[in-house]
Amino acid sequence: MNDPTEQPDARELFFRQFSRLDRKLYGYILALVLDVAAAEDIFQETCVILWKEFPRYDRERSFLNWSYGIAFNQIRKYRRKFLNKRLLFSDALVNELADDVSRMVEEQSQRQLALTHCLQKLTEGERDLLDDYYGDQQTAASLAERGQCSVHTIYKTIKKLRRALYECVNRRLASEVSS
Repeated sequence: MNDPTEQPDARELFFRQFSRLDRKLYGYILALVLDVAAAEDIFQETCVILWKEFPRYDRERSFLNWSYGIAFNQIRKYRRKFLNKRLLFSDALVNELADDVSRMVEEQSQRQLALTHCLQKLTEGERDLLDDYYGDQQTAASLAERGQCSVHTIYKTIKKLRRALYECVNRRLASEVSS
């Protein structure tokens, strides 16, 4: 077996794919163990296994689903180890939760992609306003002062943009379902 660190292209591919999902993977683990310390340990062990097993990863499959499978096996290993020491959920419930969390993450990813697409349809000024208000958490008063308009105008514009984004995202998701 080749060491993944000896293959620069494989190493770069691994880090590109992993960096897109590391927070989702950690959230998946935490949702199933409900213990931050345990989730961090399981996440670390999962990362090591992902790295070691990456040369065997089938690139035709979803990297996220492959990662979930490895994480789920680590969660099961953790559960067996601590079965007698703590109150734990039944295996059936954990399996059901894992399926639910996977579906929720996938749905959230689709919503995020749709939102990104819809944001691109806005003008640069509209995107800047939303970024300043939500991203930089600037107050409507400071935005109104900078834009030389009323606070009411800022709130009204943000409300209009939120509504437009909401409708755009829902249309996009509906069209993907019907396709």
